[in-house]
Amino acid sequence: MSAPVRQVGHDELGRFIRDILVKHGARAHDAAIVADGLVWANLRGGDGHGVSRLPRYLKFLDSGDIDAKAQPRLVHDRGATLMIDGGHGFGPVAVMEGAARAVERAKATGVCFALIRNTAHTGAIGRYAHWIAERGCAALLMGAGPTLMAYHGARVASMATSPIAIAVPSSKGLIALDMSSSTISNGKILQARAAGAALPPGTVLTAGGEPTTDARQAEILLPLGGAKGSGLAFMFEMLASVLAAAPIQAPALGPQKRTRHTGNTAMLVIDIETFRPLVDFEADADALAALVKALPRQTGFQEILLPGERGSRAEAARRKSGIPIPAKLWEELEAMAKADGVTMPDLEATKA
Repeated sequence: MSAPVRQVGHDELGRFIRDILVKHGARAHDAAIVADGLVWANLRGGDGHGVSRLPRYLKFLDSGDIDAKAQPRLVHDRGATLMIDGGHGFGPVAVMEGAARAVERAKATGVCFALIRNTAHTGAIGRYAHWIAERGCAALLMGAGPTLMAYHGARVASMATSPIAIAVPSSKGLIALDMSSSTISNGKILQARAAGAALPPGTVLTAGGEPTTDARQAEILLPLGGAKGSGLAFMFEMLASVLAAAPIQAPALGPQKRTRHTGNTAMLVIDIETFRPLVDFEADADALAALVKALPRQTGFQEILLPGERGSRAEAARRKSGIPIPAKLWEELEAMAKADGVTMPDLEATKA
């Protein structure tokens, strides 16, 4: 019989992540921001970007890839444009600061384009797009990160799995696209390894550049849509990294062979009220959404879903029933808790 999946409440899971990160040198404020981001991903069903990343974050802290004492620094400020240097600290801390500043500037100037450079892993990029849209703005974010994906036609890792997130408000909730430029995320590979599951064909290569479905041999991701996915990743590197004077791919692929985990984010924030009343925008967004959902369906489709709708439903359900933690991950968390003297999260089933 397989070991049971544990159900953990989101508040308890957040508390546990905060406690662990503080034990490893994080400031309480930073640990809270990182924990919120990981739990957000779990709530939305993006478990590959949730608490399963915590063991990797601790390795990054131990190796110095994450500088727990780094603080985001504003290095460019011209009103409608700004740039923040994360100093290789926690990615969520720098990107959330960028989002807050960009929303404030957009409310004053109509739009703001922000670059956040030299961070560690930023987590689920959709989290920041959601946060921005909740404040009456439209958001477009492009990410750049470590060399994990093959450029179309190449048999070696040569691009990041660069994600894009676009979010807008509507009166019935946010409409939000959150996707990577790879066929699957690196988090999906890590989950498949932990579960002993196979990967879909045509999604990954071995270290030798050969196709595989074995998660244990998977080392290189393939781009979504072939040339389209690698083209997006290439251009995101231009806009999020090269423009920010913080290139990632060239130092990794060239003679330097740099391996330090680094992330950059480009962020465009648009204040909707600058262009038209927010209530009118939301009414038109609602109208289009209703028309699309009512379209005639192809055979085999029970429903037409809007961007982000599946995640919103997962969040509503998991806020009630808890976040599922697979047995192997639970064992990893227990080992951390024991080593650091931190109390494990209460299980939902044990609550009175």
